Amino acid sequence: MHGALIRYRVMTYVVGSALIVLVFVGVPLQVWANFSLVAKVEGTIHGYLYLVYLFTAADLARRAHWRLGRILAVVLSGFVPGLAFVVEHRVVKQMKAEWAEEAQSGVSVDSGVGAANDASPDGPSPRQP
Repeated sequence: MHGALIRYRVMTYVVGSALIVLVFVGVPLQVWANFSLVAKVEGTIHGYLYLVYLFTAADLARRAHWRLGRILAVVLSGFVPGLAFVVEHRVVKQMKAEWAEEAQSGVSVDSGVGAANDASPDGPSPRQP
């Protein structure tokens, strides 16, 4: 799950930066200088990168069993310039706190259904037909 968090963080910085460039460089050039090339190119780039960002966030949400509120915050942060960085910081802080809590309790999120049986002192239990 740590790899999924790293991918999410990278995409957050890429998409957040692309949105800031689009809003604070591309749109003003389009509106005030009648130069729409930057807004068109950067808007297209941001759109495709946002889709990749959504896939990485969905992967992390699936692995970490996120609730709907956190998922919505992550999805909406790709629309407001600068908000992606704030949401990313909070998500990472919450994830690290959850991992620390799991480490103290000895429970792993990545363990599957059969992992509890594999961890028994007698070894894995035989499977029933």
